Amino acid sequence: VHCRSPYSYSQVSSTVSVESRSIVRANRHPSLRMDWSFIGEFVGTAIVGQNGAMTIRFDEFSIDLNDYSLSHRGERQSIEPQVFNLLVYLLNQRNRVVSRDELMTELWAGKVVSDATISSCIKEARKALGDDAKTQRYIATQSRRGYRFVGTVTESEDKTDRGPTEQVEHISRGNPFRIETGTKTDKTAIALLPFNCRSASEEDVWLSEVLSEDLGIMLANVPGFWVISHTTTQALRGQDLNTRQLGAELGVDYLLEGTLMNLGGRYRISLQLIESADNQLLWADRHEFKDSELTSVQSEIAARIVASIEPAINRAELVTLSQRRKANLTAWQLYRQSHAILMQQGWTEASFQESAELLREAISLDPDMAFAHAYLALTLALGDVLGLISDPEVLYEANQAAETAIRLDSQDSNVLGFVGCALVDLGKHERGISLLRKAISINPSNAQALAAFGASLLKVGDLGGVNWIRDGIRISPRDHRLAAWGTLLSRGLLICGQVEEAREVAKDACDYDDKVYTPRILLAIANWHSGDISASKAAIEDAKRIRPHLSAHDFEQFASPEELAGMIEAGLV
Repeated sequence: VHCRSPYSYSQVSSTVSVESRSIVRANRHPSLRMDWSFIGEFVGTAIVGQNGAMTIRFDEFSIDLNDYSLSHRGERQSIEPQVFNLLVYLLNQRNRVVSRDELMTELWAGKVVSDATISSCIKEARKALGDDAKTQRYIATQSRRGYRFVGTVTESEDKTDRGPTEQVEHISRGNPFRIETGTKTDKTAIALLPFNCRSASEEDVWLSEVLSEDLGIMLANVPGFWVISHTTTQALRGQDLNTRQLGAELGVDYLLEGTLMNLGGRYRISLQLIESADNQLLWADRHEFKDSELTSVQSEIAARIVASIEPAINRAELVTLSQRRKANLTAWQLYRQSHAILMQQGWTEASFQESAELLREAISLDPDMAFAHAYLALTLALGDVLGLISDPEVLYEANQAAETAIRLDSQDSNVLGFVGCALVDLGKHERGISLLRKAISINPSNAQALAAFGASLLKVGDLGGVNWIRDGIRISPRDHRLAAWGTLLSRGLLICGQVEEAREVAKDACDYDDKVYTPRILLAIANWHSGDISASKAAIEDAKRIRPHLSAHDFEQFASPEELAGMIEAGLV
């Protein structure tokens, strides 16, 4: 672990923790396979049950590691996969206390998650065992240290020959790292190159390093992205490699280059996104911040930048994937293309149908992909609400997809955000709001969950929802969903009686995306409130440009009965 800070340890402890996790992320990336078994030997790790059958028993419970099931008195129990993984890990390490950082590293594949995620998984694991935080019969909390499995365990194992990955092996101490570069993954792979800091100040160098790490972590949290370890890209600093060579060496599709410049009183961050195969510049942007602002809101700044990068990659992926036969695409590529379709083609019957078909195909390739089930639920539910999907079976399918996603992964903020929004659209307000609240507690930077939570509160009469939508937009000010979020915010402002601000928000949303008709409906409603009938008519004509068959049903989703009656009387609808 390298500390690059000019400050005391207490001021940079979170940076040290992030750096250590980024090293482990390299082990999870297929293009950077490292043999970490010597570390397992060092800490007493035992990896069991990956090929042969093995059963772990304690009291009236049994865990079958061959089919990943938990049973009580022979009756199979319902348990979410990540909670199961956590329980097995604690069982395997029951001779010692396991820290939260270790659980993050080992169970979330280098993906940095909040303490709330760990707490939620521990709670669910205890619940599956009939345990709780008060009794702690099986999972004990060691204050400020971590968790330990304290039940009495017996193991019965068959004698099937096991593969070399199932036990800790003694390996040569000469060079424990075996790296294979250039191996492609089915996810979109990105390398965030070391920032070029144009300053001799140690503090500025440290800021550039931390910002670079934050960007990498947040990019890794985008579903379908693989991000090369920060430590690995640091090792390439100073090597004379062109873009194509770097892409081949790291096995990545895109390279992100950044520069931090101190301009005296403010900082400038310049970024370039390059497609590695042909050295094509896909996107470039520049952000300026006051010096005090950069140090105090580093994570928020990183979130803003990621929100700018993701749409650029989506656009490039859509072009690339559309040139290939659909049958050759992986589940993750189909999932990402479903997002890109709605972004590129706007909200139409055809785009929603195509997005849903892509997600169904992704699920057929990978039935355990929680993201695909969750996004299918949201696509179908929203499509039904907007009248863009007319299939009578859509509501049943949306509900089934939502329940499957939660069963597969009830601890991921993105999955919870999609499903919670879908359930609210399906009329299940209380449960949907509960899931959205959980999504935000796990990841307070989940802009989609924040906006959906705010819109859901407005649906149940809580005007505080307006501020939640504002927070979502503030966190992700260049998100490709801003037109939709602007629609929701404009509606909330109208409910609050803030007509002029609602008009401005609706105008901004229209300017942001000329392929989404919903903010134009809100602009028409806001203009009607202001008595500007001609401007209202213009907004409706613009909406018809996108949706030629615009009808009163489309207005019913956003206008109150009184507003709709008034607009009909004025000849607008």
